[in-house]
Amino acid sequence: MTTTAREYLVNRFQTDAAVLRERVALMARGTKVPGPDAATSRRMADACDEVVAMLLAIASRGHAAAELDAIMALVPLLEHRATEQQSNPAVRSVYAGAATRIREVRLAEAQSSPVEAIPAEDLDEAELPDDDGEDDLDEIDEDDDDVDDDVIVFDEDDDRADGTR
Repeated sequence: MTTTAREYLVNRFQTDAAVLRERVALMARGTKVPGPDAATSRRMADACDEVVAMLLAIASRGHAAAELDAIMALVPLLEHRATEQQSNPAVRSVYAGAATRIREVRLAEAQSSPVEAIPAEDLDEAELPDDDGEDDLDEIDEDDDDVDDDVIVFDEDDDRADGTR
């Protein structure tokens, strides 16, 4: 069974909320748990619920690309919510983490999607056959491209349930 981007994200944040609430319950029973206190964990769970509500409010039209575009439209709102929570880093991390997860899902979907045909007018001149029927890719200076070939190092996950980095 294929999971949509929205289903994946909803499941992720519902699970996070449930884990945070279980953490609150453990603390209420006197169990020592490292990380944020019960009140902060409860606020984090509420933030997860809010993210889920945002995702569920998106109408499913049966077209994955349109649904993903609608999910991407949540990123500015999530970033705004994160900014509003500057005094509460643990809750801020829920909203910032949601924006990050959405971007990651978008990237994963883009990488797994089949490449669509590119109209000839969008191709660079070097990619088009010239009068002799050959492309001129071998004539391009390999070091004179727009790609910097740098290795990108990603930070560790910044949205752990305990609010730490």
